[in-house]
Amino acid sequence: MKKNRITELVKYFFVIYYSVGVVGLTLTATRELFISLMPLSLLLSSAILLFFHQKWSKIHVLVFLAIAVAGYLIEVLGVHTGQVFGQYSYGRALGFQIADTPLLIGLNWLMLTYCVYAIMEDTRLFWPLKALAAASLMVLYDIAMEPVAIRLDMWSWGGPIPLQNYQAWFIISIVFLTVMHLFRIQLKNRVAVWLYSTQFAFFLLLNLTLRFF
Repeated sequence: MKKNRITELVKYFFVIYYSVGVVGLTLTATRELFISLMPLSLLLSSAILLFFHQKWSKIHVLVFLAIAVAGYLIEVLGVHTGQVFGQYSYGRALGFQIADTPLLIGLNWLMLTYCVYAIMEDTRLFWPLKALAAASLMVLYDIAMEPVAIRLDMWSWGGPIPLQNYQAWFIISIVFLTVMHLFRIQLKNRVAVWLYSTQFAFFLLLNLTLRFF
């Protein structure tokens, strides 16, 4: 089977997979089961994304690992100081934790950074504009995700979601994206836009459906 055909199948898979997720997390009868599957879902989505990464090199591996580790450590700092995103704490939905922070949160930072970077790589914008646009996509994603994350026990805030959280997302995203640019990471991954789009739609839909269940 040609790789283009496999890519097309993956696109349909993401649409069906996250649609099922919306239903499973909306219905009270299945919500707990689907919450328990969220770490596996993150691992699966990231694995599929990286499977379609082209031209692996040592630099790619090192940069990706650096972003994942840095993302995790920033979250540890954020949880314990409240100085990064604001006062928040993680729940049980994202799985195993060290230092009160899910290990998978670093992978989530890598996955999202990779996706928005790849999306902007397909444009002809000047690099700083690409970085600004990609970081904006990250913040839009977080805006859609936050209410759902709170409802599904991914994390919780000490009060209203602070503006500081979105500012931090934007700044951290700019830093990670700049690192990828400085190391001349070139991405041609057609799966990236579909993963970002389906996850974004997933959170938008859950924002609507969870209001009624």
